Amino acid sequence: MPDSNFKIPMEFNTEIYRTLNDIENLIYFKWNVLTDTLEFTASVENSEYDLPQVASPASTLFFGGDTIHPDDLEKFETFFNEMFWLQGTRNDYKFFSAKIRLIGKNRSDYLWAEFRMLLYFDDNGPAMAFGCICNINVKQLWQMELQHSAEHDILTGFYNKTATQKHIEDYLANLSPLDRPPAFIIVDADGFKAINDSFGHLFGDGVLADMGIAIKSVFRQKDIVGRIGGDEFIVLLCELPSVDILEKRLNELLANLDRNYQNNDVSLPFSVSIGVALYPEHGTTYTELFKRADRALYESKSRGKNRFTIYHSGFSSRNISVASDRDPAHGEDVVQRAFEDNMLEFILSMLYETQNPDMTISICLELFGKQFNLDRVTIDKFSHTSNSYYNIFEWVSPNGLALKEKTESEEFADLINRRYTIIDSGFHPTAYGVMSICPDTRNRYKDDLWTFEKLKLGAFAHCQISHSGEIIGSVGFENSSTLSDFPKEILTKLSIFSVLLGNILLDRRTDKIFERMSRHLQNILDHMQEFIYVVNKDSYEPIFFNSTVRQTLSTSATDLPCYKRFHDFDSPCEGCPIQNLSRDGNEYIDVTLNNWGEETTARAYNIHWEDERDKNLALIIQSSF
Repeated sequence: MPDSNFKIPMEFNTEIYRTLNDIENLIYFKWNVLTDTLEFTASVENSEYDLPQVASPASTLFFGGDTIHPDDLEKFETFFNEMFWLQGTRNDYKFFSAKIRLIGKNRSDYLWAEFRMLLYFDDNGPAMAFGCICNINVKQLWQMELQHSAEHDILTGFYNKTATQKHIEDYLANLSPLDRPPAFIIVDADGFKAINDSFGHLFGDGVLADMGIAIKSVFRQKDIVGRIGGDEFIVLLCELPSVDILEKRLNELLANLDRNYQNNDVSLPFSVSIGVALYPEHGTTYTELFKRADRALYESKSRGKNRFTIYHSGFSSRNISVASDRDPAHGEDVVQRAFEDNMLEFILSMLYETQNPDMTISICLELFGKQFNLDRVTIDKFSHTSNSYYNIFEWVSPNGLALKEKTESEEFADLINRRYTIIDSGFHPTAYGVMSICPDTRNRYKDDLWTFEKLKLGAFAHCQISHSGEIIGSVGFENSSTLSDFPKEILTKLSIFSVLLGNILLDRRTDKIFERMSRHLQNILDHMQEFIYVVNKDSYEPIFFNSTVRQTLSTSATDLPCYKRFHDFDSPCEGCPIQNLSRDGNEYIDVTLNNWGEETTARAYNIHWEDERDKNLALIIQSSF
């Protein structure tokens, strides 16, 4: 029966404070720092922690037994040291807090608790502390569960893509010179798509879960493992003892996952390919290591899969070829990555190797279209006779419209001519060259909606090519839908792409284009912003250097080796890659140099010029700043 004498309190009183403390599960303590004596209030008896009423010395309670969870000892020690090393003034106080796990009453479980403490000072330093311990076990476990769900892949239990990168970046940031360096590993399934398509998604999930178990069995608990894609995993093997041990574990993983999956009469092979980058030889950041390991992975793919490859600087985009026919789409992906990573080297090497400009154009247009999700990439030539443009090459996505084949249609002839007129009228100087850019034709050209809808042209960016004031043509990127804007990356690469293809490939007046390759190549390289030069590997004499180098030269003297002429050094630049190139090989060497006053990346590879066929030459492409 309700107490008729009970009165609802209208102000804070002792009973209110006591009730709130009970709800909060607070345990109060006094810590005499001078005598190292810790006294808890009576509430400690009713708590869920195994704590005494009095502990003297207090440090023994925390560091002499199992009161604090072993994994939290270092954190509490830092908290403890910060408190005692802190300096304050007399009658001053500082507030501290820390979350740790304390042993429970049953002596088998640890429960989360939060220390909150006010530390008072006398003339000699810390003197007295008052504080409380709050039971936050339920709250902390709930927060940890939420964090775990946010960071982990449900199928394998590994970190997801975002969490993997964060944990690896944190680990790398805290590495010291005394720590054993880690290895960055990418593991990618071979043949998974065929298995998933043939046997179903549930079976595919089982294959991925099995792949995760195999990876977990090979690596240690302290290694960072994440699933960053459907069938792609990353491992940071921490504190790598030796490369021999790394290779042993990778061979074990390859053997564990080399198998065939069978369903009725269908049997499909499954394996994994692995790429490895070593810290710090191949990079010191997540991005650098990922790029090198990814390149090594695709070397494994191109050599037949079911193997691992450790990155080295001899890999080149021109060496990529897919030997296995089990997954032909993967070969396209390899080429796409090579093109995106090193566009200049890719195009030049393809020109030299194929001696076929038409094929080079066709491949590059497709690669650009796929890289930026475009619907049409086009090369148009300008006729001074008719004073108009006409198409000579185009690549079209499934969403685009091929205009080259429409030129003979009376229905489209006028529309195409109107399109050229509008694009031509929009050319004007920009930071990327002379361009005609429109991310939204529906808003800008409302009187020509019919034209652009019929031609499936919602957005376009065209770069004009000219020589000595004479217009030659243009290279254009087009989309069937409208855009908010063209990103800077697209316009930058369109500009570079236009210079490359414009100078070499738009000049179709003779079929002997490669007889004049040296002159055309100089014209291309002269327009590039990088430091680019061709050097005789025997004498270090520069055969050619572009305008970026010329603007930075400290001397105009000739007949000097590159290190003397460019930098006024008495010997080759530190880390110079020239002598590490083979005599006639196709490899390139990727290095970091500090010869222009600032650290930049550089690539070197062998090259032959028409007038210098008997010379041992190297092309150096070094990032500018």
